[in-house]
Amino acid sequence: MGAEGLRGYAKVVYNLDLTLEEAKRFRSMFFQSYPGIAAWHQWTSSKISADAKTLSGRKRLWQSTAKITELLNTPVQGTAADITKKALALLPQRLAGLGARIVGTVHDEIILEVPQEMAKDSAANLQRTMIEAGQAYLSRVPVDVEVTIGETWAEK
Repeated sequence: MGAEGLRGYAKVVYNLDLTLEEAKRFRSMFFQSYPGIAAWHQWTSSKISADAKTLSGRKRLWQSTAKITELLNTPVQGTAADITKKALALLPQRLAGLGARIVGTVHDEIILEVPQEMAKDSAANLQRTMIEAGQAYLSRVPVDVEVTIGETWAEK
């Protein structure tokens, strides 16, 4: 996101008022800390394109030249969706015998309903499966998955 977007995000999510200059400075510090992301943003910005791909090769097409935010967002969010779908395809067989069921997904989260006595085993199984799914696409970066056990989804 740009500096204005960062200002809005900081206000809505953290109730933090940033000046435009502060937002620009934070953004600049982020890209200095992650030069690979800065280089990718520059490379993507230099392209005139009407399509973008996820790491699985899934392609998103636009009728005309896409906005830079769309070209940057599609590989990131689309690949997260690919990882989630791969994990969802692997899970039913891996959850067999645990009494666990997939009850929902939200973005890159998979929600299971599990008998309490199988919660830890199911959580470990889910974590291993999501890491494996992520590693199928993210071979050059570590894949870390956080799993939470709670009575309700609100406890995550």
